[in-house]
Amino acid sequence: MNKVKEQPSNMEAEKALLGSVLLGGLDVYEKAKPWVTKSEAFYSTVNKQLWKSIQSLYRDKQEIDIITVLDRFKRLNPNHEDGMSYYVSGLPEDVPTSANVEQYGKIIYEKYLRREILKSAYKLQTAVHENQESEIEEILSTHTRLIEEIKNIKPSRLNDIETIVNHTKELVKSGNNIIKFGMPALDVAAGGMTRKEITVLGGRPGHGKTTLIVNIIRSLVEQNNKVMIFNREMSNPEMIRKLIVMESDNLSYTKIRKGDLNGSTDLFNQATDRVSSKYKDKLLMFDDVRTLDEAMVEISRHKPDVIIDDYIQLITMSDKKERRHQIEEIVQDYKWICKKEDCSAILVSQLNREIEKRYEPRPRLSDYSESGVIEQTAECALFIWYGYVFDDEEYSPYKSEIISAKVRYGRVGTTEIGFNGDRCSFYNNEADARQDTPQN
Repeated sequence: MNKVKEQPSNMEAEKALLGSVLLGGLDVYEKAKPWVTKSEAFYSTVNKQLWKSIQSLYRDKQEIDIITVLDRFKRLNPNHEDGMSYYVSGLPEDVPTSANVEQYGKIIYEKYLRREILKSAYKLQTAVHENQESEIEEILSTHTRLIEEIKNIKPSRLNDIETIVNHTKELVKSGNNIIKFGMPALDVAAGGMTRKEITVLGGRPGHGKTTLIVNIIRSLVEQNNKVMIFNREMSNPEMIRKLIVMESDNLSYTKIRKGDLNGSTDLFNQATDRVSSKYKDKLLMFDDVRTLDEAMVEISRHKPDVIIDDYIQLITMSDKKERRHQIEEIVQDYKWICKKEDCSAILVSQLNREIEKRYEPRPRLSDYSESGVIEQTAECALFIWYGYVFDDEEYSPYKSEIISAKVRYGRVGTTEIGFNGDRCSFYNNEADARQDTPQN
């Protein structure tokens, strides 16, 4: 008889990580969080529930210690049997040192990945036996990503002051840590993008957020950055049409969209040649990637400087969690991949419809769909607001606004910029936008 092997796990590491967080509170939790983004990383059911309690406290901006965790655990698990007080109180006593919390997290994460690999292997076997060809490719994609994650797990680095200082000196001298948007209004408002960090861009339909993304892509490529975009709303050809208009001297988006090249064939050919040459090897576009797992595989494979996901509410998730928990997982996974690949990400997010019912329709942080996780995780939260959509008598069609609602390195406030929809372009001011009106 074949002996059933135990699932990969390490109870000592799970207890040590929980004990470290109970000892060190929020500061230690911040160190552990990148490794253990999901409670499912824990093998023990009780440890999963404890980590959910800790995550809940963190989301509510509450202190983390033995008393608060026990209280939150009892609220979340009212029917749980007694004995938790004894178990939780004993966790800090068995911790050698909370300084090793990242190492504990790495061990837990590795064991979790191995369990997930076993799951995907079983799913693959089932799909093959049941002739589920449509499922096989997606399962293989997930399986490949998990294996890559295992390979890329590295020991914690930068764990002493001298090393951290030297690393910081190198970053400052090279200037490589900052990626500029390449648009003055954005760079002033947000302070540029920082590697390993996330920027969230929000806006209601028709306010120009996708067109703004295309302008950002153009500027990033001109700075010699490798950009990867997941187009979940716009098709790749549609995006190329916008780039063609932007790279031309005088083409109209309205006419390009209709295929009306009367008198403009030479301009069109010149612009298409420019796009082909300029964006080759610098822009990777996907409009057929549905799931988060598929996106992570492509990111690990191509290693871009900047990732753009337009937009995250359209990402397909395989689990049955509430949508706000799914969005939390999406944002956390993007945070993790940015750290792992040393890149930056721009996540485009839809806003709640309630914004249109307010007297003052300019967006604010609470308008993000599933706003809690976005507020907590993103280093920078921006909005694009186009008043002309709201009131075409009061607002100019050539003026838009960038609202920086949360910034770590820039300034909170509103910056007016120029916009010309028929040129698919943003400008430093309204006058420049008016001037660049197609003549053909």
